[in-house]
Parts: sequence; C-alpha cells; structure tokens
Amino acid sequence: MVVKTSVSEIEPGFKVVVDTPGWHKIKPRIPDTPQRRQLERQRRVREFVFGAKDGILTTMGVVTGVGVASGGRVSVLVSGLVALIAGALSMAVGEYQGSKSEREVVRKSIEMEKREMEENPKDEFAELVAYYKLKGFSADEAHLIVSRLAKNPEIYLYEMMRDEFGIDPRIAESSDILPALAMGSSYAAGSLIPILPYFAAGLASSQAVFISFACALVGLFGIGVYAGSLSARNKWLRGLEIAFYGSIVFALSFVAGHFIPLLFHQKAAGF
Repeated sequence: MVVKTSVSEIEPGFKVVVDTPGWHKIKPRIPDTPQRRQLERQRRVREFVFGAKDGILTTMGVVTGVGVASGGRVSVLVSGLVALIAGALSMAVGEYQGSKSEREVVRKSIEMEKREMEENPKDEFAELVAYYKLKGFSADEAHLIVSRLAKNPEIYLYEMMRDEFGIDPRIAESSDILPALAMGSSYAAGSLIPILPYFAAGLASSQAVFISFACALVGLFGIGVYAGSLSARNKWLRGLEIAFYGSIVFALSFVAGHFIPLLFHQKAAGF
C-alpha cells in the first residue's frame, strides 16, 4: 500500500532543507546511543568469525584431501600453506572490493537524494510525510514531525535515506581497509589450526589427518560458542552446529582424497 501526500498539503512558502545554507555539504547524522555503539562493536566481529571459520573449513578440506591422497607430510604442508596464503589474500581483497562497491552504491543514493531534495523539495517533504502516515501517524502528526525534521538537514536526510531506501547511511563512511585486514588475518589464523599437526615430524600421516580434524573441530566449536554468546541463541548449540558442518566437510574431503586418485589410476591403466 502506498500513501499519497500531495504537495498542496504543504503550506505555501514553506522552507525545506534546500533553504539551509551549506546544506550540500551535509552528511546524514544518526542519533548516537550506548546501545548503538555496543551493537556496532558486535557487528564488527563478523569479519573475524566468518574469516576464521572459513579458514578452518577450507584448509581442513585441502589438507585432509591431500593427506589421504598422497600420504606425504611435505605435500600436505605445501598445499595447506598455499591455501592459507591464497585464501587470506582472496578474502581480504574480496572484502575490500565488496565493501568499497557497497559504499559507492550508498554514496550514489545519498547524492541522488540530495539532488531530488534540491529539484523538488516539496515533493520530497510530502514523500516523507507519507512514510510517517504509513507508520500510523495521522496526517497532522506526520506533517508536524517532518516539519521539525526539515529544520535539521542531517537528521532529515538520514530519515529520508532510511525510509525510502532502507539503508544505513553509516555504510558510506565506514573504514576502507580495517574490515579487509580483519577478514584476511582471521582467515590465516583459522587456516593454521588444521595445518599445525603436520609440522610434527614424528606423526604418521594417518594420525596427523585425524589430529588435524580434532583441532579443527575444537576451533570451530570455539568460534560457534563465541558467535552464539553475542546473539540470543544458545552458544553451546551454536558451537555444535558449526562443528557439525565441519564434520561434513571433513567426511567429504576424506572421501574425495581416497577416491579421486583411483580415478586417475584407472585412466592411466587404460592407456
């Protein structure tokens, strides 16, 4: 349902944001609260949790498959470390480029909204009034709220971005490099966990495979518990859930490492 508010509902001569000196340079300002800052800190762990979990799962799959297929400790270490380096760089670059693209889209939307506010200020005013009517306010109440908002360009622009586009303007001002560094470094740290047993020269290859699996499960469980502690979910169940998915990765990698070499042996025997 779309609620229409005509421009005629705005009193003649009403001054909207574009009449405020220097409004072109404004940025959407968001009311700050301790709860908002706490949530922002909790949201930042996404890069660490996702990077570490992906590092463990991906590298565990690689070292398990190579370990079962070759049985050579050096081969596993080389493939595991290559997977660590390539994966960490890929995750960091992917996070950087993805975040950069997202920021560019949000900035473009903000600039587009500013142009619309400049070209059709009363239409934009009426549009925001309509959004408040959709929220259950009467026409008079919505008009009063938006009239007050229009006296504060930063909040007015923020409210328009939130209601019209459904986006958080803070994305446009987020850090360029820190999330990428967090993603890459956490991926590298997670990748080391399943590789560590293969550095022990005294371990047989079969022993290293299962010790690597055990280390990976402990790491995944710990990540799940930590992530669950930041949400309303049971942290122990969250840890078991992630460890369960890790078991599936291990099982499939184990099977692949066992059967894929057989396919090549059969082809070689056929020539």
